[in-house]
Parts: sequence; structure tokens; C-alpha cells
Amino acid sequence: MELDLLSSRINLNHTCLKLQVSIEDIKKKHPNRSDLISSMEQSLHEIKKAMVVYEQLEKEFRATRQINFDLQHINLEQLQEIQNFKRQIELNNIDL
Repeated sequence: MELDLLSSRINLNHTCLKLQVSIEDIKKKHPNRSDLISSMEQSLHEIKKAMVVYEQLEKEFRATRQINFDLQHINLEQLQEIQNFKRQIELNNIDL
């Protein structure tokens, strides 16, 4: 999962950079293509917004994964404690 997250973030950044370079290139070579430039700038804006949302989701995912790990650890501790109590009960029953 970590590799997928990193790969996706790299791909988004790379796409954003390619689009920025293309926009600058078109502005220099074909400044009269305002329709194309405007469309590409809008797409760049949308990609940057998606990158912000992706970053927020990634942070939430990492926090949730950490909470899940912590809860699993607590669960295992509780299960161990239950096993200890069961052993104590069995020993107490034998003593009776």
C-alpha cells in the first residue's frame, strides 16, 4: 500500500509538472491559442486541487492505520489478560 501511495503521489506531481511545462511552451510558441491555454490552466488548477485532497486523504489514512494498529495491540493485550483470568479460575476450581 505504501508503494501505491508513493507512486500515485509521484504520478500526480509528474502530471502537474508536465502540464505546467506544456502551458509555458504553448504560451511562448502560440500565445494566440487562449482557448487551449485557458483549458489547460483550468486542468492544472483541478489537478492541484486533487493533489491537496489526495494529501489530506493520505494523512487520514495513515492516522487511521495507526489507530487500527493501536487498537489491535490493545485487543491482543486484552485477550492475553482473559487467558490469564481463565487459568486463574481453573486453578481456583482445582483448589476447591
